[in-house]
This record gives sequence, C-alpha cells and structure tokens, in this order.
Amino acid sequence: MLLQDRIENYCNTLKYPRSIFIGEDNRISGTWIMGQNYQVKSGYYGGYPSGYLRRIKALFPEKKNILHLFSGKVDLNIIPGDTVDLNADNNPTFVDNAQTLGKVPVTKYDLVLADPPYSIEDCERYKTSMVKRNKVMRALQRLRCGAHVVWLDQVLPMYSKDYFKLIGVIGMVKSTNHRFRVVTIFEKL
Repeated sequence: MLLQDRIENYCNTLKYPRSIFIGEDNRISGTWIMGQNYQVKSGYYGGYPSGYLRRIKALFPEKKNILHLFSGKVDLNIIPGDTVDLNADNNPTFVDNAQTLGKVPVTKYDLVLADPPYSIEDCERYKTSMVKRNKVMRALQRLRCGAHVVWLDQVLPMYSKDYFKLIGVIGMVKSTNHRFRVVTIFEKL
C-alpha cells in the first residue's frame, strides 16, 4: 500500500478528524490525541493505550503475521499475533530477549509492534533492565523486505538506514499529565 492509501484507510475506517498526513519529506506525520479513556484493555501496567491498536490496524489493514514485541499482556482481539516477552508469567508465545530474538522466526512476520519500557523506573516496575534499542533493531534486520516495524516509545530508536526506511513519525499524547510518546514507523528494505 502507498502511504496515502494507508492514511485514507485510517480516516475512512475510524472517522477521526484528519490528524495525519504525508509531509514534504514523504513520510507520515501528525499527532494522535488518544482521549481520556485510561483503561488498558489487557489490565497490564504499560499496556497499549485504549484505541491504539485500532489505529494501527487501520494503517496496516493488509498485515496478517503480527509480532507484539515487549508484549507484557496484550489483548489480541483487535490485532491477533504472536507475543514476545522475557517474563514467562505473561504467557507469551516466545519467552525471549528482544535484543536477540533467537527463538523467534522473525522472517515470518510482516508487522512488528514494539512498545519497550521507556525508563529505568518502568524497568524496575517490570523487573527487567533497560533494553538497548539499537540491538533490538539489529535483531529485526532479519525481517523480510516490505515488513513494517511500529515502535512506540519516548525516543527514536537507533537503526541502520541500510535495512530500514523511516516512513512515519506520529506524536501521541494520551491525555493530561501523561507522557508524550512517538509512534515511529519503519519499512524493512
């Protein structure tokens, strides 16, 4: 799908006011204001914000093989897929380190949704250490051409321009007194 087709599907599917567009740099740009629904459907601290997965599904309607990276607990009703987490108590499909993805058949997936812990405080809550984002992106270099990575974070992860093209940057705010995040979209070359 062309980027403009993705935006049109997003607008037509969700009926939200147009808040994303193609910038002069030929990337998806914009801002998502998620609203005041503070519930996380999975019930897991740090889970995807309400409405987030519906927005991603509207941008990537053709994707069938999805991997939820740093999954914690994910409500898979909106975007079914496999999950990866270090904590076996979260019942992921793969108990694995996102920095290596040694147990995950990465080439199988055409969409990866990544939502790592953002800070040391978050890591303490999850009882894990900070992830090296560049190592995760290096592990994702095994994705097939045309696959996409949607990375939700407070920073832009370091990536190789030889393997990924940056095709979207969407600012996301949940509501007042919540952290501002960015949805970064990569296409595997």
